[in-house]
Amino acid sequence: MREELLTYLWKTQNFRRDRLMTTKGEELIIVKPGQENAHAGPDFFNAHVQINKILWVGNVELHVQSSDWFNHSHQFDNNYDNVVLHVVWVADVPVFDPSQHPIPTLCLADYAPKNFAIRYSEWLAQTNKWILCADKLHNLPKVLRKQFFERVYVERLMEKTTLFQSWLALTQNNWEAVFFVALAKGFGLKQNGMAFAQMALSIPWVEMLKSATKVENLEALLMGQAGLFEKPMENEYFHKLQKTYAYLKHKYKLNPSNERAAFFRLRPSNFPTIRLAQLAWLLHQKPRLLTLVQSAKTLDDWYAILDAKTSPFWDNHYHFDTPSKKRANRLTKSFKQLLLLNTIFPFLFQYYSYLGDARKSDVMDWVRQLPPEKNGYVKRFNQLGCSIEDALESQACIQLKQNYCTSRRCLKCAFGHKLLNL
Repeated sequence: MREELLTYLWKTQNFRRDRLMTTKGEELIIVKPGQENAHAGPDFFNAHVQINKILWVGNVELHVQSSDWFNHSHQFDNNYDNVVLHVVWVADVPVFDPSQHPIPTLCLADYAPKNFAIRYSEWLAQTNKWILCADKLHNLPKVLRKQFFERVYVERLMEKTTLFQSWLALTQNNWEAVFFVALAKGFGLKQNGMAFAQMALSIPWVEMLKSATKVENLEALLMGQAGLFEKPMENEYFHKLQKTYAYLKHKYKLNPSNERAAFFRLRPSNFPTIRLAQLAWLLHQKPRLLTLVQSAKTLDDWYAILDAKTSPFWDNHYHFDTPSKKRANRLTKSFKQLLLLNTIFPFLFQYYSYLGDARKSDVMDWVRQLPPEKNGYVKRFNQLGCSIEDALESQACIQLKQNYCTSRRCLKCAFGHKLLNL
């Protein structure tokens, strides 16, 4: 028996509840099992239990063996003084409250479904599977999949938006500045995302706006703060931007970011030079970008707002010292979709949450309008008969695999709950 399974059993109340008795033979009725506690302290708060027709309101603590109370030193912790019921699998020793009165104890092994713990152990014992429910996933009702994917997607949104809160503090609660940092991170993708974010944080927003009147000034500012002028090059445009950056750096008293942008293992279209040049062009054309983003109502609106290219030099360069074949450097539709999915929609979710704006709920609908991502997670779930139909579900299946399946948190998963049938 594992404590996580005991917690699941208590939370779901999936055991025989008629004629419950404590280990002392007292009649027990569970009115409310309580609210699960994810932090330190008793496992469930505000439980309502009736013992010998007297209603008790307090906390519930769960252990595999009642002696774990002492193994975990709860007898010395005031947080456990208000435990009204001790729920265990094996009652090997009595446990007492601070007044030395026995704490009522329920032994769930006497009331749990038959072979409950064995079935769960056999489930966890499976090997050589990408996820434990791989051969049963296709049996899940579609409505269950959609509901749980939405819940898991919100979890992923909350994880992504924690950065926005820290950036808000660093920018003196300036949401436009936070949006600039978030957008920079999005342009950097996985490889340079945090380097671009640190670069953006190193530039005060008011100085960004001052520099936005001229695209070359923005290129110089962004690339200089990202460390792209440190290696000397024999190129006229390089020297021009380098000189402009030196002037802006002195004028605005800037300190370059400590994290440098990298070119390693990137396709030329994703080189930091190209992505920063596109970002500079976008901010030059639309310095008050956040206002435009908020006013959009359709995907086509956002695609139009995000339309950006580069200054002419980059039409035939990926790097300062390496000429290339001439081509268009406009943001592609697929890249715009990445920005919407990973940057703009999470930002709007957090921003509208902060404002108490009802448009927060629209974010889910917007994400569902985007096509699913093309990655290994989506491919595997599709192969297992769990069709991924949109970007919300593709984000959710990443979260599901990383935060539930890999760590075998099947008891916390709606899919596991259904398929385990404990």
